[in-house]
Amino acid sequence: MAKVQGLDRLFSPSSLAIIGASKYDQKGGGFLLRRLMNSGFTGKLYPVNPKESEIMGLKSYPNILDIPGEVDLAIVAVSAKTVPQVIAECCQKGVKFAVIHSLGFSELGAQGRELENEVLRLSRQSNIRLVGPNCMGLYCPKADFNSVVTDTGLKEAGSVAYVGQSGWVTENFIMMGYERGLRFSKVAHIGNQIDLTIEDFLEYFAADAETKVIACYIEGIKRGREFLQLAKHISRRKPVIVWKAGRTEAGVRAAASHTGALAGNGAVFDAALRQSGIVSAQNLEELIDLAVGFTCPVMPGGNRLGVLVESGGGAVGSADIYEGLGLEMPALSRETQKELADVLQDIIPAFPSLQNPVDMVWIPLEHSARVFLQCLRIILKDVDAALLVDYTPLDKYYSAKLAALRDELRKPIIIIPGHVIGQKQGMSLMVRNGIPTFTIPERALKVLSAMVRYSNYLRQG
Repeated sequence: MAKVQGLDRLFSPSSLAIIGASKYDQKGGGFLLRRLMNSGFTGKLYPVNPKESEIMGLKSYPNILDIPGEVDLAIVAVSAKTVPQVIAECCQKGVKFAVIHSLGFSELGAQGRELENEVLRLSRQSNIRLVGPNCMGLYCPKADFNSVVTDTGLKEAGSVAYVGQSGWVTENFIMMGYERGLRFSKVAHIGNQIDLTIEDFLEYFAADAETKVIACYIEGIKRGREFLQLAKHISRRKPVIVWKAGRTEAGVRAAASHTGALAGNGAVFDAALRQSGIVSAQNLEELIDLAVGFTCPVMPGGNRLGVLVESGGGAVGSADIYEGLGLEMPALSRETQKELADVLQDIIPAFPSLQNPVDMVWIPLEHSARVFLQCLRIILKDVDAALLVDYTPLDKYYSAKLAALRDELRKPIIIIPGHVIGQKQGMSLMVRNGIPTFTIPERALKVLSAMVRYSNYLRQG
């Protein structure tokens, strides 16, 4: 841990220089400065540009060496050929970290790789740590620090950490995940990872008390054996979710031209991930879905699923899917069915099925939250997790009651709203309270299956 324990200052710098800052938002140094200002960054912010005396209302300095006082972090947005000189000046200044936004390194071939080596050699002389090059940088809402996304409303912090090599994946994981209800502790887009690598960030996130779930997007791994050993160690304490791209010949070529990554065989890598207890995603949607599922504070104790629906189609859809995912949908005991019938007898006119799935037909809206909570408590005696397909408004009352029941019984509760379009805010609220919420049964059950496998891995010791 000695080599990464100081990354707190990387995610929460007290002073930050933008080298190559611009007064034009369309230029790299301009939109990075604008993002930092819009995020509400409260530390000292220093634009560096020898041609400007003021940028966006801030005093501009001709060189980082002209800045008074210490600089924790430099974000470098100059041409690739100028980066070595800038890093040398950062070393002279005593800068602790540098995020190299600039393009034009190993992703372009041998000449760019030589440039990377020169930058790395300079950094090693003074122990400055580098993120990038070819990257957007960092997002840490608790520190009001955001150089990754333009959205200014992503202020609320949470427990999901992320590290990845693609700016597109990183931006969309943040924005789409935030809309779904995910809240983030720390995010790093690391591009070509010439110095600080995925392994370093994994190690840091493992020790970070604010992080409960770790997600990764990987194109190539420089220290493969170390990655698997480290991830196996971490996954005993925190779920690690990995989307590994560059799985085919075409994907390998794309990864090489994107971040200069050397990608490996996808099937072999997946098998190694499973043996290490790591959860594997196949695309961005799955990466977000799995992060949603694993923010649930309890894991299933087995694979027995109870399904409680207010829609016959939801029941049939769930029944069609569960077997292929290693889940069981056992018939409920006679005692449990009798308890359900007693609750429902004056609420609905008939009982199509009380065995499992339990088809509630239709519950009057004024009774729906109370009835679903009563029925959930009953069926959770017979199963390890519950899936609900219902039209109950996903409000603060319902969310709090579901979370309390989950915590009391220590069993996951997953929801699919009857009307997804009208319940997006409610779905986000549920996820923020540790109730995984999805649009369709297939997505929900795939995630639950991954949660069961992870839970089995933990029990095997």
